[in-house]
Amino acid sequence: MKKLVALCLIIISFSACKKEGHVPTDITKTIVLPANGSSVIDANNTFAFNFLHATLQKDNSNNNKLISPLSIYLALSMTYNGANNATKDSMAKTLQLSGINIDDLNAVCNALITQLPAEDNRVQLSIANSIWYNQNNFQPLTSFVNTVHNFYNADAQALNFNDASSVNTINHWVAQNTNNKITKVIEAISPNDLMYLINAIYFNGAWQYTFPISNTHNDAFHLQDGSTKTVQFMQQEISANFYRDGSFTLIELPYGGGKSCSMYIVLPADQQQNINAFVSSINKNVLENAISKADTAAVQISIPKWEYAYNIDDMRPELSMLGMGNAFTDAADFSNMYNAAQIKPFITKAVHKAYIKVNEEGTVAAAVTGIGVGTTSSEQIVFKVDHPFLYTIVEKQTGAILFTGVINNPGDN
Repeated sequence: MKKLVALCLIIISFSACKKEGHVPTDITKTIVLPANGSSVIDANNTFAFNFLHATLQKDNSNNNKLISPLSIYLALSMTYNGANNATKDSMAKTLQLSGINIDDLNAVCNALITQLPAEDNRVQLSIANSIWYNQNNFQPLTSFVNTVHNFYNADAQALNFNDASSVNTINHWVAQNTNNKITKVIEAISPNDLMYLINAIYFNGAWQYTFPISNTHNDAFHLQDGSTKTVQFMQQEISANFYRDGSFTLIELPYGGGKSCSMYIVLPADQQQNINAFVSSINKNVLENAISKADTAAVQISIPKWEYAYNIDDMRPELSMLGMGNAFTDAADFSNMYNAAQIKPFITKAVHKAYIKVNEEGTVAAAVTGIGVGTTSSEQIVFKVDHPFLYTIVEKQTGAILFTGVINNPGDN
């Protein structure tokens, strides 16, 4: 149960909510995971903190950060199905798949994609996947396309990548599947691009206990540089799961019927501690331990309202830190995606965009992850010398022709 709760924490980081005039009866469906389900959830949550820590290393500024680990994990899991040999091993390391076979990974991802959206009738969650491949180049293996379609519900569509409208087609799909919170994942398509694998997530759920708007007030928020900024704080008195130790305080704020997903706020005990350093000290085990020890308490809570977007235009440095750097070079092996005798693809793009808004009613957010697969050349030139030809031997510095000739029959002596 605690592992499921931890998964919900990941989901709310890119979730969305909306207050309805009529509150329906709470209905929460049990999530049933297939074999090795808890291991895949552990892998996903470990990856979540590993990637967040890598993000903080790459971007150590004091700006707001936001990622959707599940979105990234699903996009990489789709791509993983096309990897082979050393590339597959490096991606398995990054995705924390030690002891987990690809069939179990796919089955668990399928369970999440199909069951999570129907879990709570007061929480709207949609998870969409798609693959778009260049109709004018080498075609992906049918086995790969079928696997991604069957397990990840991914729509596969061939596009003319030479037509500028292909960019709009992909971005329109992104906008549709994030309720227009994110409208663009790619700026342009390169002639060398072979395929884009896209994941989009949108979540819409109100707080179980909304914050009265009449309680919202201005107050000081202390910044990292020691200064303060006046922002709007929401406030209410609730009975909530609460945990405190010498390092931090944790509180749970449930969504919907209260049995599916929650936001967990983790506040450092030391106001002066660098927040990036603090977050780097938190991992899956620390969080799960705090959640397991939380007790119900009467709490007067005040939290700020917030809204912002965060983009990672190139995740390759962070993913390389986590061990899958060879997937981004021409040494990559995606022979389970394309015929290796024809072409040598590698990951050329890894983009992640996220948006979040938190107010009295709940949380509005969305995320999209795009993985681009390409090659050093979009066209393979076949040059077969099977008829009479001219040849020359040239001294290159001067350009002088040393020999020249015509071959009509190479078998003649």
